[in-house]
Amino acid sequence: MHPEIIISFIAFSIVFLLLVGFVVTFGLLFQRRQTQNRQEKLALHAQYQQEILQAQIEIQNQTLAHVGKELHDNIGQLLSVARLQLNILESEETPTFTQVKEVNDVIAQTIDELRALSKSLDGDFVKDFGLVESLSHELGRIRQTGKYLTEIIQQGEPYRLEGKKEMVVFRVVQEILNNILKHAAAKNIKILLQYQPEAFVLIVQDDGRGFDKAQVLDKTLEVSGAGLRNIQRRTELLGGNCLIESTQGLGTKVQLLLPSPKPIP
Repeated sequence: MHPEIIISFIAFSIVFLLLVGFVVTFGLLFQRRQTQNRQEKLALHAQYQQEILQAQIEIQNQTLAHVGKELHDNIGQLLSVARLQLNILESEETPTFTQVKEVNDVIAQTIDELRALSKSLDGDFVKDFGLVESLSHELGRIRQTGKYLTEIIQQGEPYRLEGKKEMVVFRVVQEILNNILKHAAAKNIKILLQYQPEAFVLIVQDDGRGFDKAQVLDKTLEVSGAGLRNIQRRTELLGGNCLIESTQGLGTKVQLLLPSPKPIP
């Protein structure tokens, strides 16, 4: 065989082997990268689920505290009034129709309060009836106290948020409303829901005393600053952001901005 042919064959073989080695190396690196990407996605998913679980635990603890306060402040007082009226009836030889009706009215109001409270705590209520109706029900409970005027406004064509987002958003708004009732000394509370194609915007606004945001967030976790942190963290957990604006003496505005759900093909 001619020497030039041998040299060409050897050179071709070397180039071919190098090319094969490059392809194999590239394939291994690509496969390793794909595996690494899958592991990172699994780790992020696990972290997301853990944060969701932690948020649910925090929500449950706050919900139990809310239930205790409602039972003590509202339902407990109504039952005390009913018991007092029954004691009066017991001492009467011939109770009047008006006295009996007063007791019956108090008991009926107590039952209504319990039903409203149970709906507020029931996660399936949000799932079954949607965010707007659930928030309307919550504002109705606040309005029934006679201390506040409430309003809910819906803009755009409504759509459902995927997964457990609506429940988390509902609990976040409950926490915002609870902060208003505890600290704001407001008279008017308004909720605005904007269903935009690119984003879902929810705004809770009051005309209360307002606060210094920086000063509140600088407080330790044991005091009121923790509530704002929870609101912001849970909104970020849903892939959105939270903007809090407050002016002392002029009220507070909390805006939640979440990406709209992707359309199903």
